[in-house]
Amino acid sequence: MSQDLQRYREATPESRRRFEAARASTAGAVKGAYFHAPWPLSMERGEGCHLVDVDGNRYVDFNNHHTAQILGHGNAAVSAAVQEQLERGVVLGGQAGAEVELAAEMCRRVASVERIRFTNSGTEATLHAVRLLRGVSGRPRVAKFEGAYHGSHDAVEISVAPPLDKAGPASAPVAVAGTGGISPGALAEALILPYDDEAAVEALLKAHRHEVGCVLLDPKYGILPQRPEFVRFVREITRDLDMLLMFDEIVGFRMGPGGLQAHYGIDPDVTTFGKMVGGGFPVGAFGGRADLMDRFDNTGSPTGFSQSGTFSAHPVTAAAGLATLRQLTPEAFDHLNGLGERLGAGLREVFERRGAAVELVVTGSVFSFHFLEPPLRTWRDMARGDRGRGSRVFLSVLLQGCLLSHSMGMNALSLPMEAGHVDGLVEAVDRALDA
Repeated sequence: MSQDLQRYREATPESRRRFEAARASTAGAVKGAYFHAPWPLSMERGEGCHLVDVDGNRYVDFNNHHTAQILGHGNAAVSAAVQEQLERGVVLGGQAGAEVELAAEMCRRVASVERIRFTNSGTEATLHAVRLLRGVSGRPRVAKFEGAYHGSHDAVEISVAPPLDKAGPASAPVAVAGTGGISPGALAEALILPYDDEAAVEALLKAHRHEVGCVLLDPKYGILPQRPEFVRFVREITRDLDMLLMFDEIVGFRMGPGGLQAHYGIDPDVTTFGKMVGGGFPVGAFGGRADLMDRFDNTGSPTGFSQSGTFSAHPVTAAAGLATLRQLTPEAFDHLNGLGERLGAGLREVFERRGAAVELVVTGSVFSFHFLEPPLRTWRDMARGDRGRGSRVFLSVLLQGCLLSHSMGMNALSLPMEAGHVDGLVEAVDRALDA
């Protein structure tokens, strides 16, 4: 047993007890993404950019609940907005107001979004977006990129992290189920595209132009480095081939007021949102051109489309989301993205000085570590990474008081952070590489 692993065991006995007790009624960890060996942490509370676990250990939070907590923990304005809505009512069986304000704010910020609909998760958002685009186009196949994650429904949980011995040629990937129970029909209807290869993408889309109803682009914000030229190419080729483009901003909306699409200068037909839009509460949303989205308008003749849900557009979620967006001013994004630049510069100096085989991706306020030799361009490059080394660095950094994603991918900064927090992480990683 490594010294760090022994230290973790000694420092987290209550987390271990709670994990083992929970397994009597849950299948593994209460949420799969929480688990890391030998057991996941149980948290007591969050304070600004810090977390405190049930054993009293305090961490600077560089995970931020899978990037969702962009304002950190216990934000006063969000708490006040939630409390005000709770006093008015949790759910009232009718429009409560905050939902409409949040919709208007989203449409104001994102130029391509003229209408928007709310769901309970990013998975639901992509599910309804895919249905819409398939229905409008009249074509059944869904094109998505190898390694992209758009949620956990059958149409999209395909070739998310495929074993390379089953994935087929790099220029024409094979559709591989991401979990047991995926419908064989969903696999047959999926067309898998490679990242960072314009020629292959163009050839595949042209070959299936009369079958593909929509193309889904997850830019892997802060996970894979994306050439702006490639992202713009995908928008151009889909337009040229009369294919509808869904752009996944569920993580990327952290980039700035207009989202990642404003950064790249593209105008997708439909965009999906989630995570930070709910201010820490479950949320999803999808929006786009009025002529597409108005098919969900039930005030006129039937259109053949519908989307609803008992808790969609939940007023408490909407109140928290609106209070969050109002604090995300251009100056706030400048602060976050400036911290990201400082972090990237500091970590790259460490890796270069040490000659370490680490590929760092920093995009805005999201960042990932990949323990591999370059290049890093596609999922297949990511799959070459040394996950064992990543796990050891994660544990070492955790014991120094910095909580990263245990996969070392899709880490995130929060607005309460300052330069000292970022510099502290750089120093912790430097010391971790010593070990």
